Parts: sequence; structure tokens; C-alpha cells
Amino acid sequence: MDSSHLLYLLYGGNAVYRQEAKLSILSALRERRVPDSFTITLMTDEPQTFEGWPVTVIALSTETLAQWKGAYGYTHRRKACAIAAGAKLADKTIFVDTDTVFFKDPALLFERISDQQYLMDEFEWEWAEAKLRADYVAFSDELIANGKAPADSLKLYNSGICGMTRANAGLLDKAIALIDEWNGHYAKLHTIEQIAVSFAMAGTNVVTANDCIHHYYSKKRYHHTMNQGFFDHHGERYHADLPTLAATVPVHFPKPSLLAKVKAQPRLIAVSKAFRPAAKLMIQGQKVATAEYLQPYCRKALWVRAIELLRQKHATARKIEHLIKICIAPAQQAEFRALLN
Repeated sequence: MDSSHLLYLLYGGNAVYRQEAKLSILSALRERRVPDSFTITLMTDEPQTFEGWPVTVIALSTETLAQWKGAYGYTHRRKACAIAAGAKLADKTIFVDTDTVFFKDPALLFERISDQQYLMDEFEWEWAEAKLRADYVAFSDELIANGKAPADSLKLYNSGICGMTRANAGLLDKAIALIDEWNGHYAKLHTIEQIAVSFAMAGTNVVTANDCIHHYYSKKRYHHTMNQGFFDHHGERYHADLPTLAATVPVHFPKPSLLAKVKAQPRLIAVSKAFRPAAKLMIQGQKVATAEYLQPYCRKALWVRAIELLRQKHATARKIEHLIKICIAPAQQAEFRALLN
């Protein structure tokens, strides 16, 4: 039987990202149907925080992290280096960004990987579209000037999931060389790492993983608050029930039901268009379809975002108070007002 492992990278000592990693690992363990179908490897500079967790921990030194960052100081180069090193440790490797949760068995994804086929998170766009984007123009112009522009049909993928066999580990060396070559574009193109991986995969077979995972990079604030709520409630020490308990954290942040939207309409009619997005969040925050222990966390996240939107629209104190009375039940109004300070 081939050896297969999920690979994570965690560094910097930030509790938010540690909790991301732990929730992701718990989701993988919960969905795993056959106990020995894959293992989990974590590369980290805080190995002590995973003591007792069912993962193989590879401790990273300050020197290693500095070396992986490279001569030009690109943070996400470390990810490519971690994949390059981790892909040599098993027959099949799937690198997983920490802000990713599984809702199907990761073993299904290992079945999609072969020496002839790679696995990525999701397809984003072809080069024909990407090169016209404002943040890509200077990069594209340089590639053209150097005679290195790819075909318009080149597919660019999100690298939140990146899977390959041991035989193809060398592909990351190509990607790292491209990352270094493109050092002048780090500031404008923060995703140089995943662009480089997509370039290195040009002409190969690539399949995607987004039918089995949710990569919540665009909704971090809401997932972070749910992650915090879970670990505040259950603690971070691992025990056998923790993967099942983690199922109480929704894979996607809950949206209001159709009935809730209908009930909200009479109140929203009284709100001007400019303030309606904030008003919707104010109403939504009163009751979120989650486990009871998570509701205060979700409510706070929604209301903090509502306040940000109100301030972006330069809402006066009088306008905000008016919206509070329209949108929020009397029993919860004081809680919202406390967030304004």
C-alpha cells in the first residue's frame, strides 16, 4: 500500500493560525473512514502546542524558516519549500493550507493523484484572462519582454491544496526557481507562489479538490471567530472525541434562512440603500444557525463588520442609534452599543 500524508505548515506563533490548523486537522480526522489510509504531518516552529495530537511533527528552526524565505524575503516561498521537502516523505503528499476544512474523506483526494496527475485546490482562470488583470499587467509585460510568456490557455490554480507523488517532488524546485526569478513582483502579486506552481505544472494533468474541501480564505474573519469559540469551549488539548465535537463548527459560515430574510424585509425597507448592507448584518447577528455556544462569537463578528460598514459610510451617532432601534431587539441593543466603543 502506498504511503500517503496530509502536510501542513504553521509558523509565527499566532494563535489564530494555530487554531486554523487544528480545526483543519480535526476535520480530516473526522472524515477519515479508514484509520490507516493516510497520516498527517505538521511542519512548525511551535511543536509543543501539538503535544498529544495524532500528527507527525517536524520542528522548524529559525534558521530553516529564514532560509526558506529566500534572499528576497518572500514569505510564501516557505510554502513551496515545505511542499518540496514534504513531498519526499511519502509516496503521495497533499499540502493543505491551514484555512481549509474537509467535508469528505481526504482519502478520496489521494486516489486522484498519480505520477501522471497533480491535485490543486480549484481552477481560477486561464492566462488569457489573468494577464489583463490590473495586478498582473506589469508581470505579463516582463514575461513578454523576456520571451517567457505562457500560452493563453495556461490554467492558473489556487494552491490551498497541492498534491503530488514523490516522483514529482522536483516540480517544486522549478516553482521555487520561478519565485526567485520573479522577485520584483512580490509586492503587487502576493500569489506569486501559486502562479509559479501553475507555471511549473503547465502541460500536465491537473485535477481539483474543491468538491471535498472548503478553503475559506475570503471569509477568514467569520471562520476565525468560530474556531476561537470552539477552542474556548472545548480546549486545545487533543482527545478522541475532539474530531466529532468539531462537527459543531459549520463548514461554511451560516447564512440567514429564506424565512429569516422574508421577516427582515419590513425593517430593511425603512433603511436607506447606503446603510442596508450593515443593517442586514445587524439583523442577522441576533440569531445565527449554529451551536448555542458559538452564537455570541458569530454575533460579534457580524456586528463588528456592520460597524465597519457604517463607519465607511460616515454614519452619524444619531443614524446608528436609529438603525439599532429598527434592526435589533431591545434585549440585545446594549450588546451592540458596547461594540461601538
